[in-house]
Amino acid sequence: MKQIEQNAVSGGLSYLQMMENAGTACAEYVAHTVAHDIPATALIACGKGKNGGDGFVIARILHQLGRSVDVLLVNGQPQADDAKTMFEKMNGISVLDFATQPNFSKEKISSADYIIDAVFGFGFHGEADEQTICVFQAINASKAKVIAVDVPSGVECDSAHVCNGAIQANTTLAISFCKPGHLLYPSAEYCGAVVPLSIGIAESCCDRVDDAGFFTLSRKEIRLPERRAEANKGSFGKVLSVCGSRRYAGAAVFAANGAVKVGAGLVTAAFPDSAYPAIGAKLTEPILMPLPCCTDGFFIRGAIEPILSACKSASVLLLGCGLGQTLGTASLVNEVLPAAECPIVLDADGINLLCGNINGLESIGTRTVFTPHPGEFARLTGKTVPEIQNNRIALAKEFAQRYNTVLVLKGAATVVASPERVYVNPTGNPGMARGGSGDLLAGMIAGLIAQGMSRFDAAVTAVFLHGYVGDRAAEVTSVHGMTPSDMLALLPKVLSDFE
Repeated sequence: MKQIEQNAVSGGLSYLQMMENAGTACAEYVAHTVAHDIPATALIACGKGKNGGDGFVIARILHQLGRSVDVLLVNGQPQADDAKTMFEKMNGISVLDFATQPNFSKEKISSADYIIDAVFGFGFHGEADEQTICVFQAINASKAKVIAVDVPSGVECDSAHVCNGAIQANTTLAISFCKPGHLLYPSAEYCGAVVPLSIGIAESCCDRVDDAGFFTLSRKEIRLPERRAEANKGSFGKVLSVCGSRRYAGAAVFAANGAVKVGAGLVTAAFPDSAYPAIGAKLTEPILMPLPCCTDGFFIRGAIEPILSACKSASVLLLGCGLGQTLGTASLVNEVLPAAECPIVLDADGINLLCGNINGLESIGTRTVFTPHPGEFARLTGKTVPEIQNNRIALAKEFAQRYNTVLVLKGAATVVASPERVYVNPTGNPGMARGGSGDLLAGMIAGLIAQGMSRFDAAVTAVFLHGYVGDRAAEVTSVHGMTPSDMLALLPKVLSDFE
């Protein structure tokens, strides 16, 4: 964000003007959505840095609009030059200093109708001091509606770390664009509803930042592959899905049907032949390819040669969903992956069976999309799940760069990383945390790659759509009761929103 602001300054937009624009945008939002129809009392809690300067602008604009406003200096007088300028521009506004008026400040906090948090901004890291935490606790204990400027104070916007006593906002006004802390957990739980506000920074200022961190997308920005009038089924690619077992028959069903439902032209479903009764009956569109298996219903070595032969004509190989972890499936994964020349989507047991094989990772990275959940990624990298959850963006990008690959790190706010870019997904809900949901996603990614999308674009698009259809399923059924089958059934209809 600092680099983006520097780019904006180079383009003629001063830091002082950005502060004015940010404060004005926030004040107008508050005036029109929070305090437009009641004689509400506002308390603006301000820090001594630039975020506090935004707060002084908000106070001035709200006061000019006739709102009742008090300013609370949480940790002393402003120190940043631009913040000092904005502080001096306030006229006729009550200013309290918590250090010298703690009891009166607490009374003002408890009696306010809404509180604007302008204490810390995107530069905050570490822990707050005792006095600041005392203010935060009073704000969190109040009945006021809390609106945070850019990020709730106490949240590290780039890591999603939350300090002790961080402010719990009802609404967060994201300056210019969303940051990782707005989407990743646990910090996302402190943000409430996130509302991006423009402050006049041109998009080109973001484009010139090589390591801007991440990006996210809205529904209007999602594009499906083109389907030309003169096309035929061969125009939309061939997916070879090598998934499932007798124990995990549903994985094969969701993976293959996910590819079908996003528009792949031909889908071949290879699965253990003893699982035919469970799988074959639910795959009416895909070509069925039952292959040799053991008595327990898992692939054996005899399945490898037919799979390698089928890979030669495939546009993409989807491997791993519900395979199980046996000697036979381990041989299959470790022999098929280096031999397959088409793009690969590697999920679930395909990842688990590759763990520890660094040479295998390096040889397939340039043509593979890895789709692990945090536990699988932990086994793949040798890190712990807490380490991963606390550094999702950084570790995803590190992996993508090391192996020159595309990684989909699943979970709340799924992260999609390539060596150059990182995407954080805004769609989805806890109702999607069920067996089969990841198999459906893997199939969707493969189906989009088959239609000609790049691995990264296919992963980003599929992840967004997967979460979007999950949100629709939750609306139609419930977060508690929705299933991957509900998502699969809704997918064709939901895609019409993007055509």
